[in-house]
Amino acid sequence: MPLRSPNLDDRDFEQLVADALHVIDQRCPEWSDRSPGDPGMVLVDVFAHLTETMLYRLNRLPEKAYIEFLRLIGVKLYAPSAASTQLRFSLARAREKAVTIPRGTRVSAAGGADAPVFVTLESATIEAGATEVDVPGFHASMIDAELLGHGTGLPGQLLRLRQTPVVAATDPRLQLVVGVEVDASELGSDTPALRYEGKAFRIWREVQNFSDPVEDRFVFVADRLSGLIQFAPAIHLSGEGGLGEAQALAEIPPKDAEIRAWYLHGGGDTGNVTAQTLTQLKDAIQGVQVTNPVPASGGRATETLDNAMRRGAQEIHALHRAVTARDFEMLAERSSGAVARARAFTRAAIWRHAQPGAAELVLVPSVPAQLWSGDRVTLEQLHAHENASSLAALQKTLDERRPLGTQCLLSWARYKQVVVKATVVVYREEDPDAVRTRVMRRLNRTLSPLATESGVAAWPFGHALTNWHVYKVLSSEPGVRTVDDLTLQVDYAPDAEVRAVTVDAFQPSTWYAAAGDAVYRSMNNGEGWEQLRRFEDETPVLLKPYPREAATPTESGRRPARAGFLAVVTQVPGETQSSRVYFSTDCGDSWKAGPRTDFQIYDMAWVEQNDTPGLMLATEAGLYYVRVQEAAVPEQLVVAPDDLGLGFYNVAVSSDAMGGVSVAVAARGKKGVYLSHQGGQSRTFTNIGLRNEEVRVLEVQHVGLRRYIWAGMAAVGDDPGKGCSRWLLTGAEDNPEGWIGFGKDWDASSCRFLAFVGNRAYAATQRGGVLSLDLEARNAGWKASSVNGGLPLRELRRFEPVDSLAASADGRWLMAAGMKGIYRSEDGGGRFDSCSSRTFSDRVTLPPTWLFCSGEHEIKVIGEDELQHD
Repeated sequence: MPLRSPNLDDRDFEQLVADALHVIDQRCPEWSDRSPGDPGMVLVDVFAHLTETMLYRLNRLPEKAYIEFLRLIGVKLYAPSAASTQLRFSLARAREKAVTIPRGTRVSAAGGADAPVFVTLESATIEAGATEVDVPGFHASMIDAELLGHGTGLPGQLLRLRQTPVVAATDPRLQLVVGVEVDASELGSDTPALRYEGKAFRIWREVQNFSDPVEDRFVFVADRLSGLIQFAPAIHLSGEGGLGEAQALAEIPPKDAEIRAWYLHGGGDTGNVTAQTLTQLKDAIQGVQVTNPVPASGGRATETLDNAMRRGAQEIHALHRAVTARDFEMLAERSSGAVARARAFTRAAIWRHAQPGAAELVLVPSVPAQLWSGDRVTLEQLHAHENASSLAALQKTLDERRPLGTQCLLSWARYKQVVVKATVVVYREEDPDAVRTRVMRRLNRTLSPLATESGVAAWPFGHALTNWHVYKVLSSEPGVRTVDDLTLQVDYAPDAEVRAVTVDAFQPSTWYAAAGDAVYRSMNNGEGWEQLRRFEDETPVLLKPYPREAATPTESGRRPARAGFLAVVTQVPGETQSSRVYFSTDCGDSWKAGPRTDFQIYDMAWVEQNDTPGLMLATEAGLYYVRVQEAAVPEQLVVAPDDLGLGFYNVAVSSDAMGGVSVAVAARGKKGVYLSHQGGQSRTFTNIGLRNEEVRVLEVQHVGLRRYIWAGMAAVGDDPGKGCSRWLLTGAEDNPEGWIGFGKDWDASSCRFLAFVGNRAYAATQRGGVLSLDLEARNAGWKASSVNGGLPLRELRRFEPVDSLAASADGRWLMAAGMKGIYRSEDGGGRFDSCSSRTFSDRVTLPPTWLFCSGEHEIKVIGEDELQHD
């Protein structure tokens, strides 16, 4: 049970008057006139009122004592944070000479004396021939070399800044610099110092307190809110014989030495101005104009006393070190005005590619409430307030406080925008427009990554949105009778033009899809998809995560883990077909651009060479190998020495338990399949047949220790097709059985993709949907998809082409993709259901580190009379 602060005296006015009357009855019984007009009763009322006021102040004593106790343990109100932005200084036309923008140039918004003023902390130059330059600006006033006083030579000296409050050090450039005069000859080559008016000043460093011994003893403690500067006091330390001589806890300024300060004061949330607001030069520069192309962010008001009192209980238990997840979150939220919310998690708990001891902190930027529209913060506002300098400053703060051996990664949160569509029926006495306005506000407050000023909590990280949540929000509005036609819609999903779908071999329940101009990821077996990246002006056509069997075993027999590796090939538009390769090592969260080719890439496969991951590229110009590096250059491999210009449609790579790597390629022009048992090195390929066949698919099947290369044949027009053929990989030995054909019951035209689960093969086809083949069955034949099985039909008994296919390792899930989106089967291809729609009737999911953001909700509000009329 929590401790309750006692009331030292809980009597109120009525009780005090009653007590006085009781005393009168005992001491002065002849006083019989108790009317309000009696002079004696007036005095009783007056003294009762004064006594009640005194008791109220007496009962405030525990709160005052609490505040004093917090002050004693070093809890201080946080100073305001200064908003920051990029200031763009420009000229109407270029000049022959450079134009200098001095340090300390002030810029403000139009609006008079109360308009926020920003200042530059570094000089910049508009170079000759250029017309603009960007300079960081901060909402603060700059004070240089303010004389605070002179040293007394005694411990515990106190000085005070003239201008307060000093802005919080949310950026390395916002440090409070205190310089103490010294003889220049005393300064070492690496001693931080400043010169002012011909004198040398050693820079002293601000610390939180004097309790931690440090190598640099030239330190001070500052209260940025009050402007109080304190140098180290002296205390008597205990020794063997009791208390010893008083010793200063750090260096103290020498007697008569000048003490000066360089700092910035001001800050606050008024500096969070929108873009194109700061257009007035307070310090005119001829011919120069200024604006802020992006919003200013990071400004935060001075902490309130109530918040400091609540925080104080946490400070008592804190060691000023980030150990637990909550430690990291609290440091992030209080160290920077640019961060409104943080969530820390152990990366290894979510990602298989995470390094041991790595923590990640996902941040939500602070967006001033005055910029919101109808209690709604937009994606554009969130992204505009993601301040890179604040992120760097926070990274430095956390690195100073994290345990040794722990790595802390910072990133801005990612969002899924959701739109609620519904018809709301209200009672006849309600105003539909007013109800709609209130309902929209409720939805915006609920589906927000930030807490609202009205006290509505922010949406939790990773929590799914269900129709129950929405029904609860809508029905809680007074006047709402019923809610009908409720749907939830997201902005992006791979619901059309899906050219590739594949499954991650390491990350559980994780799939990828290439659709339109973007790459998507699902972390729940297709229940929900999130857009990872758009490739503007390019079209992703190939998508390959690293397979488990691609890594060659090391001397210990273990295969190196390549979890998180993902490659994408895009088509680049132009007069000639060209392609570009992109790599990711974190499941698509970040990307690095690989090489761009002047020819078209048709297929790719991961391969390990010299313990280094790379890609085999089947292209119209030949077979190429490229390392997973940003500056890597594709290296052409010779497959057919007598036909160096031979192009290839497909490539497949397989490694055996002994580390042997086999590479197969399907040649263009019906020139057959080539196979290398030496890792695909030049001039090690042999043609193994299938000449005069249009091979457009090559895939590897693993059945125990056996490995097979499968080839899928293309067909033209109404040709039923020939199905597939299989080749047993035997290492360097010859394959006595050769190619074994599997064409029985095939009537689906071209084979477009292959996937395997154990001894069962699945084929994506041109017109037959998804076919399956049980290789353990006697006289095995292909089983066709049912026209009622859920796959989209182009016409009667003819399916839309299936362009890509993937199966989970346990065989539970099978996904087929094409121009109509992605379809998922849980029964081995018997029944498919669409799983990539942008519209949901029951729930919208989120990855563990993502948040929802409200879109423009479409709420139709009608009266019950209108409903009855309909």
